[in-house]
Amino acid sequence: MDQAPQPSGQGPGALFTDLDQATAAVVMGVATLRHLPAGNTLFHQGDPPSQLFQVSTGLVRLTRVNPEGEQTTLRFMGPGDLVGCVAVFRRFPFPATATATRATTVLCWGAAQILDLVRRYPAVSANALNAVGDRTREMVDRLADITDKGIEARVASVVLRLVAQVGRNGPKGPEIATPVTRKDVSEMTGVSYFTVSRILGGWQRQGLVRLGRARIIVLDPYRLAQIAG
Repeated sequence: MDQAPQPSGQGPGALFTDLDQATAAVVMGVATLRHLPAGNTLFHQGDPPSQLFQVSTGLVRLTRVNPEGEQTTLRFMGPGDLVGCVAVFRRFPFPATATATRATTVLCWGAAQILDLVRRYPAVSANALNAVGDRTREMVDRLADITDKGIEARVASVVLRLVAQVGRNGPKGPEIATPVTRKDVSEMTGVSYFTVSRILGGWQRQGLVRLGRARIIVLDPYRLAQIAG
């Protein structure tokens, strides 16, 4: 049986995977550390891709505003995640806004610096390619969810995705807690807040989740994975 998503760890980060000590030292040597209070923005949708960021501590929310002015939460980025990698490596404007949802620290590289490292070090290039591929696959999976799945399956997919992105292990099971809200689940699913609340309430009655004032506790991730398809 496939395993349901588990809360993410806090490893060294995608850019540093399998780097030898000397290469890792070079990559770290040209990085700067930036501290962001909750609510501060790393970049806005449409900004030029002048820097690449890797979350060290904290949490970053990516949001996008459509032509009608409606904002949608795309994903959350935690420790080890690269923020803005597709735009920097493919050299197009940032497609979303990145905001710290709690006190956050990030490593920063100028676009020219990181592209130079990619050219000089094959291992860094491989890590960059993997990061871009992971983001592309995630977008394809989300499109498939929207076009191929029913509403309940889409909600289950988003809840499990949030467990993987920002979940933490609690005494009863994986927890999704503040600053992630049911509104984020609604936006990431593409259905109304009322519908998300109704589905979550039904799952609570079935013993699949437990709803708190500011958290969702996943009691039966394997059943949610079955619902998600």
